[in-house]
Amino acid sequence: MPADPLFINESGGSPEYNAAELRRALGVYASKAGTLDRFGARSGVHPAGGPALTLSGTTLTVGHLQAVVYPAASTTQGPYLVQLPQHTWSVPAAAAQPRKDIVVLRVWDDDEDGSGDRKTDTQYLTGSAAPSPVEPSVPAGAFRLGTIDVPASGGGNPVLTYNAPWTVATGGILPVRTGVDLPTTGIYEGTYADVADVNQLVRWSGSAWDVVAEVPTAYNTYTPAFTGQGSGTFSTLTGRWKRISYKTVHFIAYWVVSTAGTGSGNVTITAPTSIDRTVRQSVMGNLEGAASPSLRHVAAVSFTGGSGAVFDRLRFDSGSSTNALSNLTGADLASGMLGVIQGIYMEA
Repeated sequence: MPADPLFINESGGSPEYNAAELRRALGVYASKAGTLDRFGARSGVHPAGGPALTLSGTTLTVGHLQAVVYPAASTTQGPYLVQLPQHTWSVPAAAAQPRKDIVVLRVWDDDEDGSGDRKTDTQYLTGSAAPSPVEPSVPAGAFRLGTIDVPASGGGNPVLTYNAPWTVATGGILPVRTGVDLPTTGIYEGTYADVADVNQLVRWSGSAWDVVAEVPTAYNTYTPAFTGQGSGTFSTLTGRWKRISYKTVHFIAYWVVSTAGTGSGNVTITAPTSIDRTVRQSVMGNLEGAASPSLRHVAAVSFTGGSGAVFDRLRFDSGSSTNALSNLTGADLASGMLGVIQGIYMEA
């Protein structure tokens, strides 16, 4: 019968496990993300402590390494908890054409794969030199730690791309480099992940990754673009914006007219990012230096039938007792007019 934690051996009174049973039992502490196998786990290195690979000249250093490797040679193999002390590889000499090499972390276990070995180690795999080189395939029982782009002879030093997957204990927030690395199998509703390149926290709903939160950015600079101004030019045309929460942008656009505009075409202005068109949106501002009265309110309005980052109309009040609204046209852009719009809109 299989060993069980409640089964006490006669000599020491301790639980009995063979190697495979112990791997399967310890797998409860490893993230399952990315595998449908109940005894499986997500392969990857622990992200703390910096990159597991560094390159100086042609010397590739594998740092102290903690990782999970799940070869999946069978559905009962279980994951391997791995540690390796620091060691180095020398990048083979360049050829007449460029080459892509890879370094992998690999498990050999004769009980599971018939390899004749029982060990864990890194392996340097040299690609084939070619005008457009392709990196070698990752062997069974392994995952890629990094790619080394070796230029043709005389083309300089090789370049390392550290692209090992990350993993942490189950129940924690799974760190991933980009959204491409987010798993869609072997996860449960309520799994959380941190997407490093966009600083987003996401949650698996059972069918999709939903953004829960993201780190607000500092204010960015952007240059608004006008259409419909005719001969109008601007001595000042600038803006600032930041994403204050998921798909929510605060922005300011500021301009000063240098040469008066012409024509009866409707003036439009761009936002810093694409605008959600589910509903009509409006952002308020003011104009100074227009024809009498010189101070007026203005609204930048997006249409549901519009597209991209364009506010489809600028509408301003007539200043009359009837409080009429008009579309701002090129001819309304008087020399010296100052305009500011500021507000929040939903991104597409």
